[in-house]
Amino acid sequence: MHQNNWLHNVSYYFKHILIASLALACLITVGSLAGHQINASTVYSYDNNQQVGSNDLINNRHKLYLPHASAAVAMDAQTGQIVYQKNDNQRRLIASTGKLMTLYLAGRKINNTPGAWNQNVAVNNGLRRMSYDGNDGGYHFINGHHYNVGNLMKAGIIASSNNAAIALGQWVGHTNHHFLYMENKQDRLWHLHDHFISASGLENGDLKPWGYGVKGYGNAAGNEISAKDLAVIAYHIIKDEPWFLKYSKINDMHEDGQNLYNYNEFLPDRDYPYLVKGLHVDGLKTGWTPRAGYCFVGTAQMPGHHRIITVVLHDDHQWHDSAKLMRYAYKYSKLLRN
Repeated sequence: MHQNNWLHNVSYYFKHILIASLALACLITVGSLAGHQINASTVYSYDNNQQVGSNDLINNRHKLYLPHASAAVAMDAQTGQIVYQKNDNQRRLIASTGKLMTLYLAGRKINNTPGAWNQNVAVNNGLRRMSYDGNDGGYHFINGHHYNVGNLMKAGIIASSNNAAIALGQWVGHTNHHFLYMENKQDRLWHLHDHFISASGLENGDLKPWGYGVKGYGNAAGNEISAKDLAVIAYHIIKDEPWFLKYSKINDMHEDGQNLYNYNEFLPDRDYPYLVKGLHVDGLKTGWTPRAGYCFVGTAQMPGHHRIITVVLHDDHQWHDSAKLMRYAYKYSKLLRN
């Protein structure tokens, strides 16, 4: 009898200890998830300005023909309104200009995380191997060496490093898979209609050898974004992370023992700065793959005028057409002349 009472008491106390432990575990889990949601909310942008992406087009009597560009847009970077468009809503492959979303989300995390610029970022063997590839790499990840967020941001903005962009995406989203989800979620929060499957802008077949291909997609698949939506992403970078322009206007930079080369041919000591003389071009992003063609997101600000954002996609005359588009918009847009 006493033995049964003893067993009953042990069972009773054990049961309540188990219940208390489970309750504590649930609280810890919920707290962790809540914390994750709070951190995520500091990364995402919830700007619902309906003016951004709306049209205030230059009068039709002033025509601009860009026959070499598959799609093109000019935007007033102060209001976010479109002043010129050609196939502006047509989703296309956009190569490395798609890095702008990656760099935007990384920039948001930097802005909201004290000391983030100097945080070390994990680099795996796939990214190390990729970094030495002549086509897909760029900024070498040396075995045993540590790289921080600042190193990777400069490599991504200035030199358009694919492996740096992927590493930044994993830093923001913890995994590549979750970061792709975050890119698409941010796109929807801005009421855009694009599709991201890459943090770098490379197409799926180029990513597979390094372990970053997305299952269920063919080799030709890649980020598909319209010219207008790409301009909207650029608008948010300039508005929310104006420090971005400090790096996008740099020609060359030595970073942690490596040279970062900027492929923006409008910058000083490049091939075409004379085309944009007086426009003060200071960014923003180049891109090329055989399927996407030459792509360029440009930005400039003439003294006394609003800043402009231009996009040309799949354009073999990207520099001449971008310069022509900037000058045309500044000459004829009432918005930009204010």
